[in-house]
Amino acid sequence: MKNPLFNLHTALALSALLMGSVVNIQAAEQNITYFDGEQNRTMSVAAESFAPKHPDCCLEKKSTPITSSVPVTVVAPAVQSEGDADADSVFDSKDQCPDTPKGYQVDAKGCPKSVTLHLNFAFASNLIPTSAAQDVIDLTNFMKNNPASNISIVGHTDIIGNDERNQPRSEARARALADRLITKGIDANRIKTSGKGSKEPIATNNTDAGRAQNRRIEIEIR
Repeated sequence: MKNPLFNLHTALALSALLMGSVVNIQAAEQNITYFDGEQNRTMSVAAESFAPKHPDCCLEKKSTPITSSVPVTVVAPAVQSEGDADADSVFDSKDQCPDTPKGYQVDAKGCPKSVTLHLNFAFASNLIPTSAAQDVIDLTNFMKNNPASNISIVGHTDIIGNDERNQPRSEARARALADRLITKGIDANRIKTSGKGSKEPIATNNTDAGRAQNRRIEIEIR
């Protein structure tokens, strides 16, 4: 009778050869029961395990990422600049007085708080010169478009002459502008006038040009 142990080892060796593996024999033993044709027999055999010749054959293969050589252009969102239609340095989105005449001093809301009109009064005169026609139109339109606003008109003179003459002349210049506004439809109750003579010059009184700047009207808008 053939040796079953021999057959078992042979079968295991053939299986390992076919699977491309090597046999690692462990120290532990196990019992095997078999029928020899007449009766059941039990024998003790060494436990065997198998390991592949190439352990990395079943590892996950990671593919190399493919990078594009084409540059990607990132377009920044367009920034829309704000407008300032009346050029008073306050953006239209925040300007509560969008039609402020050019040259008017404005507050943070874009509303006028004062304006200096250089009306170029002739020496010793309180007649509004024709060169100031556009300034008068701008002020008139502003008051019509802003009916809640009131103004204070303050007249000034140069230093030529004495206070007894300059003070009433500065007051007369302020009233001359007020009368012009009233004739154009502005309520007299919205206008106050006063004069400061030659006490507050804004330029030198030593030159003709400086004295011309001092012969002025200032308007405070309330």
